[in-house]
Amino acid sequence: METTIKAQTRNVSQTSKQLSTSVSPFWEKMEFNRYGIISMLVIFIGCLGGVAASFGAQDDILKLALVAFPTIISLALVLAVAPMRAIFYLSGIAVILDLIILIF
Repeated sequence: METTIKAQTRNVSQTSKQLSTSVSPFWEKMEFNRYGIISMLVIFIGCLGGVAASFGAQDDILKLALVAFPTIISLALVLAVAPMRAIFYLSGIAVILDLIILIF
């Protein structure tokens, strides 16, 4: 029984090593600097979302939803300690939508 467990453990550890080497050096560096990047993202996304909600989405509930949902979900991913790739992508979507709402 012990040899079966050890063999499965060895296979799982080899698989996890292969998966970890497939991550690009950029995302590894982002994961290493997670807490510094997250502090900047929280301030930037929170402030930009608040400004867009107050000035750009005053009269339309659809605009307010387009501002609020991506902003809140990106901040929730930060709290959930999601992978930095997901946080970056959703934060980018939130910034783009906030800027579109502010411009139009």
